[in-house]
Amino acid sequence: MFMINEQGYRIITLEGEIHYANSRQISKDLLACITEEQDRYILDVSRLTSVDSTGLAVLFSFCKKCHLEGKESKLVAGNTSWYKLLHFSKLDRVLSIYPDVSAALSASNSEQGTGFSILEY
Repeated sequence: MFMINEQGYRIITLEGEIHYANSRQISKDLLACITEEQDRYILDVSRLTSVDSTGLAVLFSFCKKCHLEGKESKLVAGNTSWYKLLHFSKLDRVLSIYPDVSAALSASNSEQGTGFSILEY
C-alpha cells in the first residue's frame, strides 16, 4: 500500500491480493489512513490481482467509514477481472467506481449518482 496526495485527494493504492488470510490487516491499515485532516479519498485497487468476498468487504468498509465520517471516497477498479464481483454484489450501486485515477480526479462528486445510499446496502 502506498499513498500520494493530489488535487486535495489522498490516493491510496493497493497491490497484490486481498483474501481471508490478510484481510484483517489490510482493513486495519486502510481504516488508519482515514484522518480528521483529510476529507477526500481515492482508493485505487486496479493493481490488485485477486479479491475474494472478504476483500470486497474490506473495500466496502473503507468507503462506508468515509461516508459515516462525512468524507468523500471514490474507488478506482480499472479493467480488472474481479470488477465483475463489484457488479454482481451490487456494490457498483452504492460506491463511486471509476476506470482510472484521472477519471476519479476529474469527476465531480455528483456525477456518479447511483440513487442508493451506502447505508442502505
